[in-house]
Amino acid sequence: MDVDVKVATMLARKADPPLEESRFGMSVEPGTSIEDLIAILGVPRSLVGSVTVNKKRTTTERVLEEGDAVAIIPSISGG
Repeated sequence: MDVDVKVATMLARKADPPLEESRFGMSVEPGTSIEDLIAILGVPRSLVGSVTVNKKRTTTERVLEEGDAVAIIPSISGG
């Protein structure tokens, strides 16, 4: 099934291997969760702050559906 993915540039650069694009479409197996997607992309889980699906914040346990738009957002810190 196909989903649209947007990974914050900082996270795309930290992926292993680094992602060439920060926004792209991809095919995943039915039953794939956001946690699975993060692992497939090689994004360090410790750097992920939040995730949205179809512009709504959600948990990484959520199972993706055909046509979902996923955004993976880094943790933010500073002072």
